[in-house]
Amino acid sequence: MSTAQSVGEQFRSDFAIDRDVVLFNNAGVAPMCLSAEAAIQKMSQHLRRGWFDLDGAFRQYEQARASFSRLIGARPEDVSLMQTCAAAISQVALGLHLRPGDEIVTTDQEYPSNAYPWHVAAQRASALIRVVKSEPDFSLPTESVLAAIGPQTRVVAVSWVQYQTGAVLDLAALSQACRRVGAWLVVDAIQGLGVLPFDLLAMGVDAVCGGSHKWLCGPLGQGVLALAPGRATELQPLLHGAMTYGTPEEAVDPRRSPRPDAKRFEPGSPPLLSAVAAGASIDRLLSCGIDNLHQAALSISDRLITGLATRGAQLLLPVKSALRSPIVTFVPRGDVSVVAARLAANKVAFARRAGGIRLAPHAFNQPSEVERFFAIFDAA
Repeated sequence: MSTAQSVGEQFRSDFAIDRDVVLFNNAGVAPMCLSAEAAIQKMSQHLRRGWFDLDGAFRQYEQARASFSRLIGARPEDVSLMQTCAAAISQVALGLHLRPGDEIVTTDQEYPSNAYPWHVAAQRASALIRVVKSEPDFSLPTESVLAAIGPQTRVVAVSWVQYQTGAVLDLAALSQACRRVGAWLVVDAIQGLGVLPFDLLAMGVDAVCGGSHKWLCGPLGQGVLALAPGRATELQPLLHGAMTYGTPEEAVDPRRSPRPDAKRFEPGSPPLLSAVAAGASIDRLLSCGIDNLHQAALSISDRLITGLATRGAQLLLPVKSALRSPIVTFVPRGDVSVVAARLAANKVAFARRAGGIRLAPHAFNQPSEVERFFAIFDAA
């Protein structure tokens, strides 16, 4: 057994996956792992005792914050646990002090949740949006984004991994360009966190937004915002509550400024159940090693690529970069709707993207599932 297969088997042991399904949409919604389920049960035991066990509940919650910080490469005090990735993006987009004439650079391949907040922010501030166009084959070279950055750029807001084809942008190169003009680099990393290694400080990212229901194999409804040191105080909180300013025990003082760390974006009672579930799933991923999981997922991806190529499918593979996503998007030779219906009828999870079909295998997927996929694909 290869190292990739060994890691994949180790990771799969933390899932209760039905034998009649093939889960190839892990860039959409992945299955929640058993570790996350166990964390919810543990938190429920704390909450069953109410006020008498709040200390235990909040310790578990802060452990989840620490898990996110290790995954992303940020300090715990720079991590805010939010409802969704969209909420995290909105906090940055609408919390920044933009001015008339400021430019926001983004791309035409952004998921709607990483597009609408920036358009709203631009409208409110009379700022300008510069949308970088993809190539006809859906490729999106980092060079195209770099060329759009200029003296008026205040924000570069991009997805690290594009959801259509899995194209990966070079964040370190974008960071250098942002530093030259004094712009923020804001990254939606939800399509990569958990299956590609990420390091906020090493990459020079100012703000990273994500969620736990994709490659992290956690619950729906848990987001995260992580910031570079010092950036939290440059964002005005959108929501306000006791925790924005301190603790519920402190007297109200209208002159008080929001707290200086990322907890300023957590206004009230925290999402205890979803946060600890996400933290437990992250701990499981980290115990396997993100690099190892990346290679295991790519080994499944390579089998899909080889099989699709021999069957004459058009592969919408992004240009090679230092990192490669396991995502495989293809257009079959026949009617794509017919192929999609056949896959769905046979319980193969996928997504319709870029005019074709997107497959997103994770490390827990197995070679036997690739064989089953092609048996269904080849059926007349």
